[in-house]
Amino acid sequence: MSRLESTFHELRQSGSGAFIPYVCVGDPNKAFTVDLVEVLLRAGADVVELGLPFSDPVADGPVIQNSMQRSLSAGFRTTDIMDTISTLRSRGMTKPVVVMTYYNPVLKFGVEQFCRRLANAGADGILVVDLPLEESEALETIARENALDVIRLVAPSTSDSRIGQILSRSSGFVYVVSVSGTTGARDTLPQSTEVLLERVVKRSSLPVALGFGISDPQQVRSALDAGASGVVVGSKLISVYSDGPSARSEALARVQSFAEAMKAATRGIRNP
Repeated sequence: MSRLESTFHELRQSGSGAFIPYVCVGDPNKAFTVDLVEVLLRAGADVVELGLPFSDPVADGPVIQNSMQRSLSAGFRTTDIMDTISTLRSRGMTKPVVVMTYYNPVLKFGVEQFCRRLANAGADGILVVDLPLEESEALETIARENALDVIRLVAPSTSDSRIGQILSRSSGFVYVVSVSGTTGARDTLPQSTEVLLERVVKRSSLPVALGFGISDPQQVRSALDAGASGVVVGSKLISVYSDGPSARSEALARVQSFAEAMKAATRGIRNP
């Protein structure tokens, strides 16, 4: 059982869902990223999703695009994500880490070397958001040779037969996208979310995490009550620490309060 599988199993046994914050590595610098992740862990994060900055993030909305640009402007290099994971592990982090990336940086770095370096650093899974299922066999093979779970996306437009194909080649968990379009905090979840989750959950032996738009505890609860095993929170989290000028300590204090509230909403769910 992988660290991701074990984490979701333990959460389910305790009647809790997974709180999975997304962090863009290097925004605004590497040192802040390490501090940010440690604050999130203290606040109850169950899995950490680390985003690898990319110059053309077509699946992401303005908040994450700006976050990536700040990181790139500060001199981010692909090896920084491995160094960040290694640093966090050396400082005692035991929770699973999933790396979210676009395919271009992986291809440029070298697929085999990228996966090996991630695994050696202490990563648990990889999510390549723009790599179609039909073109991912090589990465999938290499990732699994390095004991990395391969996380895949299901969108509202995904057909039932396609969902089955995606699930058969996924591990760790499956990431359900709540809306067609890009990432970004939203005031409400689409009415279609419950139906989408039902379509995936009834076909999946894997945990199902919902992302794209989760921004408050009520939405967390709605997602879990609709059948999700966890939620991914990105754009809203970035806004919490980056909106307006503030001292580092103040920004991290806001993050802790926000994360604690989001994690609290994952507790006491139905355990079928």
